[in-house]
Amino acid sequence: MADRKKELNKELLFQKLLPALQDGAPAAAAPTSPAAPRDDSAFSALHSRLFARTEGGHNQETVAAINVMETLVLRHMDAVMQRFNACSCDRCRCDVAACALNRLPPKYVIATPARLVQAELEIPLNTVMDALIKAVIAVRANPRH
Repeated sequence: MADRKKELNKELLFQKLLPALQDGAPAAAAPTSPAAPRDDSAFSALHSRLFARTEGGHNQETVAAINVMETLVLRHMDAVMQRFNACSCDRCRCDVAACALNRLPPKYVIATPARLVQAELEIPLNTVMDALIKAVIAVRANPRH
């Protein structure tokens, strides 16, 4: 069989698609060479950014546009993954979160953290848990690592 003409540089692609991993730098401003060593903290950085909002990262006066479904998925994801004995690496956690959020309709609110709690109570938890369970089963059946 013929060799591939070009190898896909997954790290470069990931950095261009998710510039938030580069501490706020635009994707085009920080090119990486294919020979650069792999940064294993990339997924950990994504993990800390994903979970920062659910751990009370806002002060009481902060008003922001927040996807309530995202906060609920991130809050309950670890319990569901543990219950189904799924891999809890950052890549699988991100895949489960993305898959679950794709199954749920977005619910954005402009609110302070106090109003966010009220908005979360308005959404039926069984809807979120159903999407999370389906996502965990799908990722567990086909992990990307």
